[in-house]
Amino acid sequence: MVEAKKSTQTSEGSREVKLPCGCIYQETSWMLTRVNECSYHHRKRTTKRPYRPKAECVRP
Repeated sequence: MVEAKKSTQTSEGSREVKLPCGCIYQETSWMLTRVNECSYHHRKRTTKRPYRPKAECVRP
């Protein structure tokens, strides 16, 4: 897991956690919600992947 570099307290009692890559998450009790996404993770999430067909079953 990536260590958080910076965390700040917001008014509702939730914390904002900033990761080294630039992503910003908001932590409320047990759940992390992404507030801002860095360009690296945006690119990884939205890249077009080539179609890979399922392997055919080979029966003897």
